Amino acid sequence: MSFLKKLRKKSIDIAVIAVGDAACTIGAKFIQNLKENKINVKSLAINTKNNFESKISDPYSDKFWFAEQYSSTNRDLELAKKLFEERKEALTDKLKNVVFYRIDDKKREEKLALHLIIASGGGTGSAGSMIVSKIIKDITGESPTIIFIVPEKHEPSVVQYNTATALFYLGFDSLGPNCPTILFDNEKLISVDKTLNIKDALEYCNNYLANTLSTTILAALQESSHEEFNAGLNDFFKSFSSEAKGIGVIISVDKTFESLEKAQNIRFSDIFFKELELTSSLTADITKARLGFLSIIAPHSYQTTFETKKIVKRFEKGSIKVSLTSLEEPILLIRGVITGLHPDFIERFWDIFERARDSRKEVLIQEEQIRNMKLVFSN
Repeated sequence: MSFLKKLRKKSIDIAVIAVGDAACTIGAKFIQNLKENKINVKSLAINTKNNFESKISDPYSDKFWFAEQYSSTNRDLELAKKLFEERKEALTDKLKNVVFYRIDDKKREEKLALHLIIASGGGTGSAGSMIVSKIIKDITGESPTIIFIVPEKHEPSVVQYNTATALFYLGFDSLGPNCPTILFDNEKLISVDKTLNIKDALEYCNNYLANTLSTTILAALQESSHEEFNAGLNDFFKSFSSEAKGIGVIISVDKTFESLEKAQNIRFSDIFFKELELTSSLTADITKARLGFLSIIAPHSYQTTFETKKIVKRFEKGSIKVSLTSLEEPILLIRGVITGLHPDFIERFWDIFERARDSRKEVLIQEEQIRNMKLVFSN
């Protein structure tokens, strides 16, 4: 996608904090992609010990091994919390060096900075995302954005419990940081290509997430000349930062066509909603999103504008901003994020909570508190 590497008039700073095994692997590829495209990145890898030095030593600015006496936390959420708390002061010092501003700094409107935490449902990922997000909010005054890798349905109940506990605290607990949380569903992606073995499937998913994250940011940096659909980097930032309360998903559509004419006349709104259902955690009703940013890159035609209007109309209850960029090649590329969704519209969110509750009777997660939230999701 060399066309995403053209000169850009705007810029954004990205801080990437990867917590746990899977997140460190994904983060390394993501950071590498950003650096190759001249994006200013600070980064921190967090794990129990130096298990993955050969994989992650180059991309990351810094590392924090918080429990080198353990090979892992073995999915033990309480153990991970305890170990993090014991090293909290040292962790805070590391995080102060990776963020782009402090709470007392005078903000520069022309310079945007996005703080991302990548995590999953292991003990380290779940506990780490909870503790790191709170520290970052204390340092910067704003909630970081969480990229959370959703566990597959067959994974052990303890992983479902860890995930449910983390998701509740991150986005819905009154004592938590109230972070916008982007769900990434491996299970949906793996089901797209059932010929892959487990190892190859996980590698595919990790690369897919890293590439989708980086190309989404690059697409947001493109300049649109369309009169009506000319959303910019600030619109992307609002949909991907602390203004985007609740749950969200990243959008990725890539299609190549036989000819330019066919690409100009394709009904890509149908493709968009079908792909979204196939590769994300969302149910069919996705039009309740409060915020969203879409970058659509396609050949110029009346049909292209018409299809873009159809997509926007479906999201008329929220503020969905679109950047439409013409590219005279037989391709369709859509990148973006839909956020501010109440969990009622995300089937996998409740599936995780139910599996955690049914298999661990002592779980004390207040599902009704989430279901009844009105203020955060009122339009």
